[in-house]
Amino acid sequence: MFQFVLFLIAVYSPANQLDINRATREEIRQLPVDSVVAERIYQHLYEYGRFNSIYELSGIKGVGPALLERLKPMVYVSLRRADEDRLRKMHLVQRRLASEEGPTRAAVEEWQDMLLTPLNINRASVDDLVMLDNVSLVDAVAVAKYLKSGRTIRSRYDLAKRIVGLSSYGYRNIRDFVAYQDMKFEGFGGNYRLNYLSCPAWETEVSTVDFSQALDALEKDTAEFRAAGFTKNEIEYIRHRLEAEKDYLEEGGSSGDVRNRLRIRLGNHFRTGAWVNQKFFEPGAINGLKGFVSGQDFGLLRRVFLGDYRVTLGQGLLLDNTAELRARTHERPRGLFNDLDENPGFGFRGGAAEIGLSRFGLAGCISSARRDAILNPDSSVNYYIITTPCYPTFKDVLKETDIAGSGYLDLSDFLMIPVGTRLGFNALSIRYDRDFKPDARYLDLPGDGTELADPNYTRLDSGKARLFYGFDFRTVVENVSLEGELALKPDVGTSFLPKTGTQKAYLAKARAQYNYLYLTALFRHYDIGYDNPYNRGYCEQLRFEDTPFEKAYRLIDPAYSGLQDFPMPKAEQGFLVETRYQISRKITFTRAYIDVWRNLAWGMSNIRFQAEIEYRPVFPLRIRFRQKLQSKGLPKPVLSTRSNTSESSIRVMASLTNHDFLTGEVREGRVHLIPNPKYGDKASMSGNFLAVQWEHNFSDDFNTELGVATWLTRDMSQWILEDVGIDFLEGDGLRWYAALNDRISERLLIYLKCRHKVSWFPHTGLGSSEGVHYSESPFPVRDFVSKDDAFGIAIQVDVLW
Repeated sequence: MFQFVLFLIAVYSPANQLDINRATREEIRQLPVDSVVAERIYQHLYEYGRFNSIYELSGIKGVGPALLERLKPMVYVSLRRADEDRLRKMHLVQRRLASEEGPTRAAVEEWQDMLLTPLNINRASVDDLVMLDNVSLVDAVAVAKYLKSGRTIRSRYDLAKRIVGLSSYGYRNIRDFVAYQDMKFEGFGGNYRLNYLSCPAWETEVSTVDFSQALDALEKDTAEFRAAGFTKNEIEYIRHRLEAEKDYLEEGGSSGDVRNRLRIRLGNHFRTGAWVNQKFFEPGAINGLKGFVSGQDFGLLRRVFLGDYRVTLGQGLLLDNTAELRARTHERPRGLFNDLDENPGFGFRGGAAEIGLSRFGLAGCISSARRDAILNPDSSVNYYIITTPCYPTFKDVLKETDIAGSGYLDLSDFLMIPVGTRLGFNALSIRYDRDFKPDARYLDLPGDGTELADPNYTRLDSGKARLFYGFDFRTVVENVSLEGELALKPDVGTSFLPKTGTQKAYLAKARAQYNYLYLTALFRHYDIGYDNPYNRGYCEQLRFEDTPFEKAYRLIDPAYSGLQDFPMPKAEQGFLVETRYQISRKITFTRAYIDVWRNLAWGMSNIRFQAEIEYRPVFPLRIRFRQKLQSKGLPKPVLSTRSNTSESSIRVMASLTNHDFLTGEVREGRVHLIPNPKYGDKASMSGNFLAVQWEHNFSDDFNTELGVATWLTRDMSQWILEDVGIDFLEGDGLRWYAALNDRISERLLIYLKCRHKVSWFPHTGLGSSEGVHYSESPFPVRDFVSKDDAFGIAIQVDVLW
């Protein structure tokens, strides 16, 4: 009997079976099939690249159940090697940007890099694992406990089945980024990426018309400026600024953006890279240049950076120097990373290092970089600003020097303290070569009936120096994680000696996790005076949202409206509860949360509820219903108002065949306002959105996408998410895109995307009793419809070696 078993193993082992995915035409013809079926099998391989399962052979005409049973002992389907699939997975990770409340671009860049240089999970720390997309602290500690017990993770099977406390969701998010032994990267390797994007017109923030209107206001309302205290020289200063910005737009070149990124790996310890950006609209051959050299794993020296880098500490309240702040996102990679992407206004350039000894660790960095800012007439700084395009009047006018440090203590298994417990102490010092003097008088248009009196602006910091310090913590007890951070900002004036009036920001988060359920609770508080340009803590609103900065015509310079997107939280205090719950194989609450918060500047309470439920009646079909309800106060100087928003959407996703995927979404929203007679507010707004997307996979290596969307806004803007960011949809319009993704070889991938967007803006009610006339003409303006038409192309090329 034993000899017979050995005979069966020898006969049916993969060594004696034909790998159907790598078989030649002649090898397929030797199988017990006729020549017609053999040719059909070969043609399938030629067209689609591979079989993903032995049962896919039954899809070949002429292969019935009986023949399939005969073939099973003779052939097997080989799996893709991990290194064969890296390019495809890099593209899938990039598509995570096209999700609401998704990760930042900086996080996606880091995950793509980890796909190329996977981490040995048997050497991974808790910090290494929580850096991955949607890997919770509970999941990371579960892996750490398994390794601390002296066991080794040898395969995906061990990772999925042997680790107590690791959720299936956590396993799926870890598996693609890790290896199970040390990866020996000898010699020279790396990757190169080329991006070309023709910038559509809808990506610009203001137009030459806005500057012309601002210049007209300056000429016609000179008396108003005089009454507001402007001197003749200050008025001339403003005029020259507006004229320079208007000329810059008129003289700009063709729209377009080319980015080149190169990363090089030298053995196991050294990395280097460069990033070059050319914006065709802006003068000069090169508009952005970055580079870095780094080393890692040199005994106590864990990593060191020279050049351009990013750093994130704790929950991001004290320091996170990315240029993105996505509302309602509370997970982020933490640590030191290279910075080879556009990071306008916040990139660090200098040196950074991290050392570790047993339970102790220390990280520090120093940076000296130029920043874009608004200058007052006396050459002091009103505040930072980031605009598209970057106007020469703002560009690099401020020099900033940053020094940051963080020390941490790992208390895992010390006495009775749980694994994963850590305390960190952080500090950040910022110095400038100019004084900060925020002054609304130089921003707010005088005589327009409104006033820039929002404390989120009027309580901004002044002086040439800032100091922040605080601590963060984390721990895991069974299946519950606790995390938090406290950051303090003393009133230092022009010295670093703390004075009275310390401002604070703090955040605490708890998460209970089960295999099919998690529950997160988060509390945050940001003082009005906590003015930290590197605060990226969880929030509902950016600091300058719902302020006059959202209305360019209320500002002396329309370019100042760029402040509305400054990535710093509004002064708020709030409590969030969030969950995901898979009730059964057919029904899942993919995400549901309720957030109650208060605008501390105005004392206004707000609430937002959102839930999405997925129903899967059969495996190829998923139906998702999402409902959002929000009540938000809108602060006004005299009489505040309130908006109540309701938004419903249904999304249907269907796998039509092994090669086709169809998605459709319909969305309807409505905003009810409590109008303020002083401002002539509308009582309600509404909007509708319809989109269809089709994806066809010609093979594992070549696929295409086609999407069409249409919308009617009726004053309530809509939105659509893409891998290049979010596009807000105004007016009424139609938008389509077509894309193809072709992995030409294991080392070369090309991605091409074309987009076309047409928007119509009805202008009605112009024939009123008072009448609206053209300038210097007695003829009235009739109702009309204006049109915006924009076409864009995006190309991405990835090369590995």
